[in-house]
Amino acid sequence: MRSRLVRAGAAAWAGLLVTAGAACGSGGDAPEADPATEPPVLEQTSPSGDSGGGDGDYAFGTDRDQIAEAVEGAFSTQNGTARWEGDTLVLSVDGDAGGPIAGFTECRVLDGLLQEGDAKVVEFPNGRVDCAEALSTG
Repeated sequence: MRSRLVRAGAAAWAGLLVTAGAACGSGGDAPEADPATEPPVLEQTSPSGDSGGGDGDYAFGTDRDQIAEAVEGAFSTQNGTARWEGDTLVLSVDGDAGGPIAGFTECRVLDGLLQEGDAKVVEFPNGRVDCAEALSTG
């Protein structure tokens, strides 16, 4: 039961980031954020209560497999699949690697979910986009 709730929470977080990323890339002027209405920031801790290190320290205390599963769910409308290649999460989706902002939204989502040392790659049918490069130009 707990793992279902954790996966659901991670999937909801990924979905929220997808929506926020899409809004950021829409080109419209976004209203200024009001600090009084901003949601509280929750400190992430492992189930034992300590922070840092280990496989279970991703969003909502999830592990790598659960994060990959949540990412797949968030990108299901793009036929998304996710897999780990060492410390790199590879998200495969429909689309075009040659577009002007290819992978930007996907990379923003992954950047919000993964740990600092994890690399992120978005794989399209016609090529790969390294998130470090995509986010540095955005």
